[in-house]
Amino acid sequence: MKPTLLLAVLTIAAHAQTVLVKPYVQPGDGASLTGTDVKILIWLTDAKPGEFSVEFGIAGQPPTAAKVARLALDFALPKPKPAAPKSPAVPSKTAPSIEPHDEPKVPVRAIPEREQHYLRYRAELAGLPFDAEISYRVKLAGAVVREGTFPTRASASKPIHFIAVGDLASDNPEQKAIAFQISRQKPDFLLALGDIVYPGGRVLQYMHHFWTTYNDVPAAGETTGAPLMARVPFYPIIGNHDTNSALPDFPDAFAAFHFFSVPKNGPGTAVCATPLGNDPRAAQTFRLRAGAEYPALNAYSFDYGPAHFISIDSNKYVDAAALAPWVEKDLLASRQPWKFVCFHAPAFHSSPQHSSEQKMRLLEPTFEKCGVDVVFTGHVHNYQRSKPLRFTPSVTKPALTGVVDGTFTLDSAFDGVIHTVSSGIIHIVSGGGGAKLYKPDAKKTVPAAIVEPPKKFQPFTEKFNADVHSFSVVDLTTTTFEMRQISIKGDEVDHFKITKAVK
Repeated sequence: MKPTLLLAVLTIAAHAQTVLVKPYVQPGDGASLTGTDVKILIWLTDAKPGEFSVEFGIAGQPPTAAKVARLALDFALPKPKPAAPKSPAVPSKTAPSIEPHDEPKVPVRAIPEREQHYLRYRAELAGLPFDAEISYRVKLAGAVVREGTFPTRASASKPIHFIAVGDLASDNPEQKAIAFQISRQKPDFLLALGDIVYPGGRVLQYMHHFWTTYNDVPAAGETTGAPLMARVPFYPIIGNHDTNSALPDFPDAFAAFHFFSVPKNGPGTAVCATPLGNDPRAAQTFRLRAGAEYPALNAYSFDYGPAHFISIDSNKYVDAAALAPWVEKDLLASRQPWKFVCFHAPAFHSSPQHSSEQKMRLLEPTFEKCGVDVVFTGHVHNYQRSKPLRFTPSVTKPALTGVVDGTFTLDSAFDGVIHTVSSGIIHIVSGGGGAKLYKPDAKKTVPAAIVEPPKKFQPFTEKFNADVHSFSVVDLTTTTFEMRQISIKGDEVDHFKITKAVK
């Protein structure tokens, strides 16, 4: 038996290419809780084609075969940067100061540039019942590449358990410890609140900084990360670093559109889409590779258990006023008892960094009108929770500084422990997924950012923690929202509850 087995292994190896990214689970085009659910399996290999097979089904039932689609992803070297002209030295006493809202440099290990040639495989697992545990197996020439299980979306009356965290893969050891702690929570799904890969959201950066923490990990550990994506679907929210590199200078730019799959119910290219630049050929090539995921990732929504989630791109190129009608229509159409909004750059926070990026405040009246309960954001690399608030902008577009002034109404009676019925929207900043933390810094403080640092923050801020990396864990039923903020060591940073009557 042993010689025969050895021969079989050698034969497979001789005909198989290298699997560079193991199969991982994505949500797919499933938005409502009618009919059935759908998931997508995606994986990457080198440029040598292989014959893969996928089977899936409910445990104890005969498996179903899924069709496997293959697409070549070929990326040339980036265009070399022109040499920067030398500028005359400026005396230190007249050197320009850094604005408090400017983002600190995020140190990321340099990756040697190279041409990239991959094959991306996708398999749609359709017709899945809600409230089910699905098994899957991916094979190459008869050898198992990955097998696992994942939950389908919960129906409207069922409880759900999910993670929200942003600013994930910056090549820091902290991201691996956070991934390990997330795996211990065993979530149903994860909201990736933007800046998924640093510094520029490129394919090359995913290959070096992302998959080795969240997917291609043999065993979960504080120093290795966890194979989360083998089971946990990530819902991506586009952040500024996800679009920091541009076409055609970086042919592998906007990698999120190649690697994720989301519901296709957004407002379309004219309202919310990452600009593809002025090179028609580069844009066309990108569109062919991204398919329907562009511009789907920029704005979409979905139902999961008793909640309706809406994801919005908050980058500079998005016109919040133009986006408002779609947001309002989508939210008002939902009959879910809970409504959550996700975007990257927070409208309300008490950090000096990004203090004047307040454009998304213009959507606050729409959120209030439509019954939004909680807004989840990242961008600011720490944890913050607001009081329940209502905000009325006094302007229809941001000032040149980015500031949006207006009037606040705060629910100071809400404490999340005894008084748990909120009057207003709670805004969460959960940007401690791995990137360097943003500490309160008195030297960079301005009145628009912090009133009296480092202990007294904006009146709407209830909790502030920049001491440790952390992530948000939410347990939701039809009547209760309970959130814990968990640190890199597994400790509880914050814990609060919201209760409401079902309409």
